Amino acid sequence: MLTPADMALSGLDPAALFAPVAGRKTIGLAVSGGADSLALMLLYAAWRGNKPDVIVYTVDHQLRPEAQAEAGMVVAEAEKLGLLCRSIVWAGHKPSTGKQSAARAARYALIGQAMDADGAEILLTAHHQRDQAETVLMRLAHGSGVSGLGGMRTFSQVHGIEVFRPLLGVAPETLATFVARAGLSPALDPSNADPTYERTRWRDALPGLADLGLGSDRLGKAAERLQRIDAFAARAADAFIATHASLDPLGIVRIDRAALGNADTEIRVRVIERTLAAASGTRSFFLSRIEALAGRIAAGEHFTATLAGARVLADANAIVIHREAGRQGLPTVPLAPGQNLVWDGRFAVTAAIAGTVAPATGLTREAFKALTGEALTGPVAGLRAAPLVRDAHGEIAAIGCLEVREGFSVGQIPLTS
Repeated sequence: MLTPADMALSGLDPAALFAPVAGRKTIGLAVSGGADSLALMLLYAAWRGNKPDVIVYTVDHQLRPEAQAEAGMVVAEAEKLGLLCRSIVWAGHKPSTGKQSAARAARYALIGQAMDADGAEILLTAHHQRDQAETVLMRLAHGSGVSGLGGMRTFSQVHGIEVFRPLLGVAPETLATFVARAGLSPALDPSNADPTYERTRWRDALPGLADLGLGSDRLGKAAERLQRIDAFAARAADAFIATHASLDPLGIVRIDRAALGNADTEIRVRVIERTLAAASGTRSFFLSRIEALAGRIAAGEHFTATLAGARVLADANAIVIHREAGRQGLPTVPLAPGQNLVWDGRFAVTAAIAGTVAPATGLTREAFKALTGEALTGPVAGLRAAPLVRDAHGEIAAIGCLEVREGFSVGQIPLTS
């Protein structure tokens, strides 16, 4: 067991580390059995005073023969500390390629389901200073912008789960020493040393970079500074959008051309990225392509372009962005009473009665006006990419966010963050 002297030697203060979640009712800890996550569990157990209830989650991915025993070790050590632990198994087929990313997605999905059942509000993970350094280097190599180069955030959403990373500023050597003083033998995953994986290659490169003055601590500090710049630029982009952009009920975006052309380059790029996401339902873009669009707008070009399933029309007065009609071939989706559905990443549909939602393929300007009493001001292609909600009798109940009959509510993913 850890003594007060061990805690003092580690330089780790549980009360300070966990203070941001002290007001939560129930939290989860993701513990694999490695040194980092065991340290997280030990630190939580050492936290004195009023603190949230906790549930430890460990996942046996069934990718290695040792995994079952490692999960059992986590359960046993958690019980010794008086902590409730759930061991979860990723059963079924495993992919032959992309195992790490598939395992990560499965892990968060399984833990998320367990957290929902347990009422846990937030998941704590043991990502540390070197993990952050590796992430920054990987994103730098991939051509990320300011947001990506900020690395992992202390708080973020991962696969729909709120995640808190209290150890991002802590060196892994400190955590390993802490675990050794507690008398624990952490699990060792051989994939962490496999140079097949990009993260491993960057981990192996870090000692050489540290010799040049670019160690994990410096990279972590750079990430913190870039996060501040990112937050400032995000607020500036939000302010620009609130003043100079609009999202109509059909999901068509309009931006003032002159204002966007005169904006700072970083703001222009962010506004295009944000509005493309709202119009297309896609959140993943190549930054270089957005930067190219921003350059064409700044140069005063008139053009039509497509990107990530969205069409961009730039004329003298406005930039208009809308989803490409029929691009994704979305099927008709049945709606059950009480169902909430995010449709094509853009619209949130709530059904009080049974019905369906599908793209408004084939709808005309004339039909739109007859149904809504309003003239269509945007491109017909944007109309035809909007959701068309019908009741169980086939009667149109909503087009986009325009509700023409009772029984359904349709909202939009907002432009601003």
